Amino acid sequence: MMRIGARYRGTVAWLIALLGLGMLVTAAPGAGTPTPLPTGWGWVLADATVSGVDPNARTATLAIVGQGRLETLKSGGAWRRQLVTGSQVVHLLPSTVIATGADEPATLAAIHPGASVTVWGVVKPDASVLGLKVVMASTSSLPIASVASSGAGVVWGAVLRASGGTLELLTSQGARRSVIVTGVTTVRGVPPSASIAPYDVVRVEGTVNSDGSVSATRIDIDLDARGAAQVSGTLDQVFGEVAGLVVGGVMIPTSTGCYFIRGSGPATFKQLAPGQAVTVYGLPISSGATLVGLRARVVVGR
Repeated sequence: MMRIGARYRGTVAWLIALLGLGMLVTAAPGAGTPTPLPTGWGWVLADATVSGVDPNARTATLAIVGQGRLETLKSGGAWRRQLVTGSQVVHLLPSTVIATGADEPATLAAIHPGASVTVWGVVKPDASVLGLKVVMASTSSLPIASVASSGAGVVWGAVLRASGGTLELLTSQGARRSVIVTGVTTVRGVPPSASIAPYDVVRVEGTVNSDGSVSATRIDIDLDARGAAQVSGTLDQVFGEVAGLVVGGVMIPTSTGCYFIRGSGPATFKQLAPGQAVTVYGLPISSGATLVGLRARVVVGR
């Protein structure tokens, strides 16, 4: 099992102190409501070698390479930093992000004994680990997950601005694209009496014009930002190893297809830094009825 330095041995409650600044994120209609994570939770980040996988139970047993990091926040706001060694079973949730080192999406089948991985997960009071993101060190011959792609007349993007009958999108390639909405455009996924708004993620079908814009015949709302789970606050930490964020204590893994925006223009993950104000829209990561993180779809920096 996972071990930490001798000075921190004791009960689980002692090992994993209150994550006092943690926040729950809900997916109820309207903006998500941040609330603290339960007392006694924390997170772990470590390089490891896979020693076993149970696809049916969706678990992977990992042997930590060197020393990993376990960080918890005690009541009063002081962070407790600890080193971890040994082995650990990681529970892979349906929303766990699995990716290659090249940030391509992968499937559970990519995790096999002997594979080298970097894992980031939430640690429960009973010391069990729920995977937020698993990054495979090797990118060769891995089962790759399907991703939404754009073809002729099909565009995916996050809305930067909506004005009159025109949308400006940020595409997954980081480019701007104009979409013309007309009276014959069919829009699906928008709540009644609502309209497409900034930070919505949309799929557009239509005719590509000579200037590169798209006259939309159909728009599907893949993420309605106003009704999506979200968290706003200051970036506490940025983990380049797994492209992960902590905002106000909320663990936020990013994945392929996440859109990064700064102001009203495109940005990148590498431009994010602790202390920066951000709003993140995405999908809740849950274990049963407990929400443990937010899978980012759109990250807006201020």
